[in-house]
Amino acid sequence: MDNLSHIKIKDFKSIKELDLEMKPINVLIGANDSGKNNFISVFRLLDTFYQRKLQIYFTKSGRAKGFLHFGSSTTDEISISLTLKRNKYFVRFIRDNDTLIINSDSAGFYSQISEIDYNPSISYNSFESDTKNSTKPIIVKSRGYLEQCKLYHFYDTSEKAKFKSSQDIDNNDFLWSDAGNLAPFLLRLKKDNKDVLLRWQHKNDLEGAGFSANNLSDGTARFICMVTLFLQPKDMRPKTIVLDEPGIGLHPDALIVLSKTIKAVVNDGSQVIISTQSVMLANCFEPDDFIVVDYENGESKFERFGKDKQEALKEWLENYQMGTTWEENLLGGMPK
Repeated sequence: MDNLSHIKIKDFKSIKELDLEMKPINVLIGANDSGKNNFISVFRLLDTFYQRKLQIYFTKSGRAKGFLHFGSSTTDEISISLTLKRNKYFVRFIRDNDTLIINSDSAGFYSQISEIDYNPSISYNSFESDTKNSTKPIIVKSRGYLEQCKLYHFYDTSEKAKFKSSQDIDNNDFLWSDAGNLAPFLLRLKKDNKDVLLRWQHKNDLEGAGFSANNLSDGTARFICMVTLFLQPKDMRPKTIVLDEPGIGLHPDALIVLSKTIKAVVNDGSQVIISTQSVMLANCFEPDDFIVVDYENGESKFERFGKDKQEALKEWLENYQMGTTWEENLLGGMPK
């Protein structure tokens, strides 16, 4: 399956209009409330859309006014367009009283002359999408991206975090978005995959008794979740991994290992989208990987750090890495 090459978003939360090129590694960097999280939440919306859980999501997350740019007083619809190498997917949501419904969504593929040859409509003025259940061949092929694009967030490492509590051993089909089924998922890897070897013991535990997940530091807990996500077998790993603020609470050495792990899975065919404010994590990536996010005049602006901007900072970038360059306010994406 192809990676996402382009995304267009209109009137979603702080994003008035966005037309953005996507690459194998995409690092969103910017100040608090610049719009990074709103971009990430587009993928949460797409997942709930595909899973036919839209109305539950809208109810829990602020109804229509919580999603429309500047609320329902200025706009009545949201549109999202995804472009891959050979396929394209489009969905438009419109306001219906205090909720949003699917006005239309469609899938298509490109011919050799780069035009949409066939673009069948899937849902029309519906509360939930029919994409998941459609048997039309082009839709079955095009929905592969929605199936294989997953958003993760490993914020909760408190005593009540799901992955620290008992879980049904059969909850192991895939790693949940919050890693709540971490233990049964790891157990499945141990049993079902010959190439996976799990060994985990505290270096000072001379008796080999092991220890509870409640004894883990926040940083260690998050790191275990992320390593499990990225290093699961390729046939189980999502094709596109979206991860919000992976650098929170990690030791500098762990950030380096994390960045190398991300690059390894990208070299193995996956696409990764992350947001960060970690200078040290940002220092681990290349200029081409960055998307700088600013909030200006009531809307979020996203700009790929392209060749022209790299050329303008050529001498600086020969001596300094991207995180340091951002910290020095040479990229943008800093508080105004």
